Amino acid sequence: MLFPVKYLPILFAVAIVFPTIVHAQSQGWAQRDFRTIHGGILDRQVNPLPATNVFPEDIPKFTYDGSQPIFRLSQQNSTLSLPAEILPPELNNYSSSIHDQDGLYLDEDQIFLSRPKLADHKPGYLKTVSLDSTWIAGSGDNIGMTDVLATASFGFPHPTRQSPLMITPGYGMHFLVGPESFQAPATLYDVYLTTRWITKLNQQWGVFMSVTAGYYTDFQNNDSDALRISGMAFAAYNWSPEVQLIMGAVYLNRDDYKILPAVGLIWDFTDDHRLELIFPRPRYLQLWSHGPNYEDWWYISGEVGGGTWAVEHPIDSKDFLTLTDYRFLIGLERKRNGGGKSFLEIGYIFGRKFEYRNDPSKLDMDGTLMLRSGWWF
Repeated sequence: MLFPVKYLPILFAVAIVFPTIVHAQSQGWAQRDFRTIHGGILDRQVNPLPATNVFPEDIPKFTYDGSQPIFRLSQQNSTLSLPAEILPPELNNYSSSIHDQDGLYLDEDQIFLSRPKLADHKPGYLKTVSLDSTWIAGSGDNIGMTDVLATASFGFPHPTRQSPLMITPGYGMHFLVGPESFQAPATLYDVYLTTRWITKLNQQWGVFMSVTAGYYTDFQNNDSDALRISGMAFAAYNWSPEVQLIMGAVYLNRDDYKILPAVGLIWDFTDDHRLELIFPRPRYLQLWSHGPNYEDWWYISGEVGGGTWAVEHPIDSKDFLTLTDYRFLIGLERKRNGGGKSFLEIGYIFGRKFEYRNDPSKLDMDGTLMLRSGWWF
């Protein structure tokens, strides 16, 4: 049977197109050269895109506060551009050709894995306003306590902005509930003013100094000895970008402890882990969540609690009451942009004791539970 002549054009077309399709299917998409394809609108040379640098070294880095989307479309030319709010002034003054030629874009890892650095203070003279409360369980021979402390911190650019002066007035109340076998005031008060000064000597050394003048009393004993001066001073040495060494002392001026060393290191071994191995308040922190303008951290810490107050003694009219304790805490903290934060802690207190300066009797108490929370604006 002869092949029908009318099918010859179809057979001719298949003979030409089929080898081209087989050749294309045998190549991976990444190896195809579309410049070899002819016909129609592709019958002109297609130049490949030039290689680009993501974040070229000559362009300053910028921080993003989460208030604007990472990318947006410009209304004028409908091209992808970065919002001016997150560009430093140097980059914002560059010509638009930088965006077109250098490819200033965030890749997927940078969008989803990185986070902006929170500012640790807010502009203006008022830096923070805080309110903290502590509850210590009491039962049997253990004295229970409820503490409330309010502070406000003000910053002044004196002598310079790089070496600011911080002034913090504070007011605290301690409500005591305990056994009748040990006479103790119902309420103790703290009224104080703290001044702090921080300066950077050079690229490696910095100095921190603080002095507190406080009036600690039950307001029944208003003796001049209720006024007590305390303070701290230490130097910080930047051993490396991740490690900072701390050397100094804390002057408590209490009946139980006059002075304690402040020695240790601060180690930021990753962006999400921080070790503050400093006596008398060591702490380990780990980031567990973050979002626009906030970070959530959990931590474990230890500290020395207590204090000394001028009080009215039921036997001797004027005396001094000292409370000593040691604390182990686990807490959650949310840090906010501008230095604000809120936290919640649960802990165990041990080594508790109450004692008077002029009365030989003292009260040794068992370990107990502690809860503490705070809000800083």
